[in-house]
Amino acid sequence: MAAGLAIAWSLLRHSPTRGALGRHRSLAPAFAVLVVLLGPASMAKHATQSSLGGHLDMASMYLVASFIAGYALMRLLDRGPVFLAVIFVVFVAACEIAGLWSREIPVVMYAGNVAFGFLLVVGLAIEAVLVRRGLFPHARWAWAAVACMVVAFTIWNLTASGTGLCSPDSLLQGHAVWHVLCAASAYCLYRHYATEIDRDPTPARLGGRV
Repeated sequence: MAAGLAIAWSLLRHSPTRGALGRHRSLAPAFAVLVVLLGPASMAKHATQSSLGGHLDMASMYLVASFIAGYALMRLLDRGPVFLAVIFVVFVAACEIAGLWSREIPVVMYAGNVAFGFLLVVGLAIEAVLVRRGLFPHARWAWAAVACMVVAFTIWNLTASGTGLCSPDSLLQGHAVWHVLCAASAYCLYRHYATEIDRDPTPARLGGRV
């Protein structure tokens, strides 16, 4: 929730004027809202330990991952918010369908986690392509987001239930670190989005000759 509010505060102070966020002003606030929703949805799971709370937690993860992948694909294909909205709904629905698979999966536990991770990987892979196309003056915020997620996933596995580092009665919880690092990753990803610059007009678009 703090990460989402930090994104919103950043927008109030200095809203992006270039790149896709500059052209489509509603997208950055939408991402901030999705990041904020991760907080109460996660609390619904951990505070209630109910199946409904768990579904809300996973649904919030699906929403964020679907936005990340959809937003990357929108810019890769040079499309607009309508395309993002359609692909966003498709991705969320696909995640929900994947989450119906009830058998446990090694390392990631649930099929829903596989769908969540897959969309994150797709989104970050496309961001790498966009960086190589010269749409960003630097990629340090993207690298910071990736680093936070990799460390978070590692800690999530090392401190999972049944492992030697799992200590339910301790005030220091590895799973809590997972949540903090995921929040940091989301904030870093927004900062990466905000550094995007406008595409250089090609000769073809200008009607000139090569």
